[in-house]
Amino acid sequence: MKKNYLLSLAVLAFAVLFLNGCSNNAAAKEEPVTKDPATVAATTAAVTNPNFSIAPIEYATLSEKSLALIAKFDYDGWGEMLADNIVYTFPDGDVDTRTKLEGKAAVVGWWKSWKEKSGVESMTMTEFNHFPLNITAQPKGGALMGNYDFIYFSNKMVFAGKAVSLRMNFIVHFNADKKIDRYITYYDRSVIIKATGKNILDEMKAKK
Repeated sequence: MKKNYLLSLAVLAFAVLFLNGCSNNAAAKEEPVTKDPATVAATTAAVTNPNFSIAPIEYATLSEKSLALIAKFDYDGWGEMLADNIVYTFPDGDVDTRTKLEGKAAVVGWWKSWKEKSGVESMTMTEFNHFPLNITAQPKGGALMGNYDFIYFSNKMVFAGKAVSLRMNFIVHFNADKKIDRYITYYDRSVIIKATGKNILDEMKAKK
């Protein structure tokens, strides 16, 4: 999302964690808590941000479940969580040039093909951090309003016996039926290209 959303999110996340920590310590020591005025002001500004509100934790649970299915290569099970009009966006360009897969059949079919072409043997996803948000004001760049999960995690992949690890950032959007209709992804593809010896996205573009 745009910087103002992410900045507000960071402020909100920090403030909530800070205040929860203070609250827990107070309960243990049975001492009154003195809230820093700057922290209170930052929390209030973030919570009342007109661009978004906190979404239910259910969306974090659903997005992590979807990634667990991908990690197990259960693409048919994953497909049951996707909307028919799903759009999957890769991290290989800007908003206008990034490679996109559109439609459930295209998304599921591509990933089944990728498993075979890449030679991937396993994926282990850990250290998930979730920030579910309901975007209530129209974002710029054509992004959708509604419920998202902003998520980052570690992914250890094994290609032909060689393990590579990287951090991944996904933005997952849900439709009114709680089906996933958008994945916007950010990660260093060069690590995967080096491990596989292939740039599968470039190969795909060359065939068009």
